[in-house]
Amino acid sequence: MRVHLKHALVGLAALGFVLGTQTAAQAEPTTKEATAVAISTLRSPYGGVNVYLDGVYAGQVWWSQDPGGDLNGDGNTDPGDALIAYDNVADGYGIEATLRTSDSHKATTRGHSSPYWSPWGTGNLTEGDTYYGDACVVKGTFSSCASFSVVA
Repeated sequence: MRVHLKHALVGLAALGFVLGTQTAAQAEPTTKEATAVAISTLRSPYGGVNVYLDGVYAGQVWWSQDPGGDLNGDGNTDPGDALIAYDNVADGYGIEATLRTSDSHKATTRGHSSPYWSPWGTGNLTEGDTYYGDACVVKGTFSSCASFSVVA
């Protein structure tokens, strides 16, 4: 599995992700910017990022390239070609991730109290192809996102 990280100031590598930053929606009084930083401790078959809002840790997004493992501890084998979001910070914000290719690859913790693992957003993708998406910090109509890509 190939991995790359791109960010305005930092280039880091992480299993399955290429990341950058971008901001979106602004329902809150100040413009807050989300950034995504590769998680340095990787667990095969996963790749992941920590998501930050204005430099403060907000949660995680994970990509499962192939079936296996039990990342969220629910007792089930995790699917492949799948996204999951994890919000473990009681800050009023949620974590949301979406691949831009389809609505089936969406994972959100929106509306749930932390700690909370979203359901897996799954769907079959062509092996070896690159797909693009967004990892977002969300609250009401506010959303600030960091771009990423995954290799299926």
